[in-house]
Amino acid sequence: MNATPPALHPEKKESALHEQREYRDNQQMSSSLSPLPDVDLREFFRKIWRRKKIVIGTILFLVIVTFLIVNQLTPKYSSTAQVLIDPRQSQVVDIEAVVSGLPQDMETVESEIQILKSRRLAERVIQKLRLYEDPEFNKSLREKPEWHKWLRIQTYLPDYIYRLLVPESTTPTLTAEEKQDRIWVKITDEFLLNLGLARSGRSRVIGISFVSKSPKVSAAVANTMADTYIVDQLEAKFEATQKATEWLNERVAKLKSAVSGSERAVERFRTSSGLLQGKGTTLASQQISELNSQIIVARTKRAEATARLSQVQNLLKTKNGVDSAAEVLSSRLIQQLRSEESLALRKIAEQAQEFGAKHPRMITARAELDDLRRKIRAEVDKIVQNLRNEVGIARVRENTLTASLRRLEGRIGQLNTKEVQLRSLEREATANRTLYETFLSRFKETGQQQGIQQADARIISRADVPTEASFPRKGLTLVAAVVVSFFIGISLVFFVEQLDQGFRSMTQVENLTGLPALGLVPMLAGVRKLTTEPYKYIIENPVSAFGEAVRSLYTSIMLSNVDSPPKTVLITSSQPNEGKTSLAISLARQVSMQSQKKVILMDADLRTPQIHKSLGIPLSPGLVEYLSGTATVDEILHGDEESGTIVICAGETPNNPTDVLASDQMRRLVAQLSETNDFVVIDSPPILAVSDPKVLAHLADKTVYVIRWAETRRESAMMGLKQIVEIGGDVAGTVLSMVNTRRHAQYGYGDSGYYDGLNKKYYSK
Repeated sequence: MNATPPALHPEKKESALHEQREYRDNQQMSSSLSPLPDVDLREFFRKIWRRKKIVIGTILFLVIVTFLIVNQLTPKYSSTAQVLIDPRQSQVVDIEAVVSGLPQDMETVESEIQILKSRRLAERVIQKLRLYEDPEFNKSLREKPEWHKWLRIQTYLPDYIYRLLVPESTTPTLTAEEKQDRIWVKITDEFLLNLGLARSGRSRVIGISFVSKSPKVSAAVANTMADTYIVDQLEAKFEATQKATEWLNERVAKLKSAVSGSERAVERFRTSSGLLQGKGTTLASQQISELNSQIIVARTKRAEATARLSQVQNLLKTKNGVDSAAEVLSSRLIQQLRSEESLALRKIAEQAQEFGAKHPRMITARAELDDLRRKIRAEVDKIVQNLRNEVGIARVRENTLTASLRRLEGRIGQLNTKEVQLRSLEREATANRTLYETFLSRFKETGQQQGIQQADARIISRADVPTEASFPRKGLTLVAAVVVSFFIGISLVFFVEQLDQGFRSMTQVENLTGLPALGLVPMLAGVRKLTTEPYKYIIENPVSAFGEAVRSLYTSIMLSNVDSPPKTVLITSSQPNEGKTSLAISLARQVSMQSQKKVILMDADLRTPQIHKSLGIPLSPGLVEYLSGTATVDEILHGDEESGTIVICAGETPNNPTDVLASDQMRRLVAQLSETNDFVVIDSPPILAVSDPKVLAHLADKTVYVIRWAETRRESAMMGLKQIVEIGGDVAGTVLSMVNTRRHAQYGYGDSGYYDGLNKKYYSK
């Protein structure tokens, strides 16, 4: 018994560590070579289903809260009037307006919306409807609730203490007018807060909506706002027209005075300079024109008279040629004398047949004929002389006119210089008159427009008094609350899932640790969980799901090294309450009962031993007494009557548990027990709590690391395993303990149905 057992060979330890590293590398390589996983809708719905209580609870809570809040809210009513921005206007008179219509673009509609939002229009509506007397808009008229005074500190303190604690405000006191202005600002702000303006699609229709606690007020405000907007447009045009009329009136008066002055200046200059105005030109120009005309006429007459005179003179040179002259032929006296001459010749011819040439009658007749011929010649001479006189008169007239023309031409040079200045004055007078006439015409047109102004908008739909509240819409709000709470619940589900740092399957353990998962051990559920401990339940139900899980764990341990099955197994975990001790007892009992092997169960948790309490065995003598030399091996071996397992309790707690476990005597004891027994199970304290498991890992052939399902943090498990591997411990694998099989089945992992679902029929309970 006291012989020194051989220590674990370094070659065996190195081989085990090499196998663990190779397994971990293969796992990491396979995961790195595998394609990226697609979105698994089944896993998505599994998460929701297994956390359905969160979703349902969130929905119920938020819907109930929403229902309570909605019922406490004051109902509000909304009413809408529609205004069309219509640039088309009826043309009553064909005159240009002072303020033209609005352009047909969308920017104009947005600008009109901003006008409707203006505080000026809002204040006019408030004044017209006397909303300043309504407590809904005038907060100063609202009665403060009874509980409000209980929030004031002066309610609980005497006045003199309150004045000591709270200094008087240094803010200057406001006058009554300033207070009223502030109240108006707040009323207007409240009014604009409830006013809604929106354009209908891409049209030029603007919806004017208003929300109020009173349905009548909401409709009245919407309609009054539309009417006020129309009136404001008319007033703006009327004001612009009135201002234009006043300005034009002043301008017309000034232009009239300017026209009178410029025209008087023209007349004064014309009179002083001698540039008297004729028919379109000055008198000098008209005189020159007339003289030129008269000279031309005089020259023509002179030429005609000269021509007639020359013709008559030429005819006088021939016998009886003058008789054919036109002047002679046209003379009535000569024509009469020629007629009398013809009669005298006929009379002479008649008497010549009766009387002789010397007859007195013949002589008298010939004397009469000669007298007539003398008269004719005398008359012809007069005509020739008249022609000569006419030529002379025409020449004198022509010379006189020519002399007058030369005198005027000499004077016209002087007048041209003055005429330039005159034209400048005339142009100024003409420009003033044209401007005056234009402004006078525009003044008359503007005056006619004052009574025919039209707004650029019209109301196409007036607001009706609403019969139902627009806020809160209880049905829609509750439906929205259900939908929103559903998504919030789902978000909480995934948030909780992200916070879940525990292991849920053997696949997770293997992927993260790189060590094989030896199995999972279900947790006793329902009444059995409350009344029966696992290590007792395995005695009563050896073929249950729990018993099969422990049996499967033993098989996995044995197969962890086929060539040399481990005989000494250390059971450890990261933290307390992970089911490590119950699993160690259950494993020892299961192997002892089913395999008929000699099994040793050692409680190496010298700080907080539990096995003696669980099995009802005395704490001492135990392991500590043996290692301290106060007890023998036979004295510390206790039998478990129910399973036949040999139990070594921890004994009294020493001052230095780690040193005790690290002693050579402890190493020899473990070696001796492994040689004389078939299977040794060592229960150790949590590795993250104390360093004892590091010492015990060197003594055991294999270490089984217990991880509590869904509870042990992954970082904790990884850290504990890392410490065992770093000190050279041979980890056979991990075990998921206290698995909730019903919830585990909801995760859809490959090991989810091990002890649930259709597999239940293979187990007794």
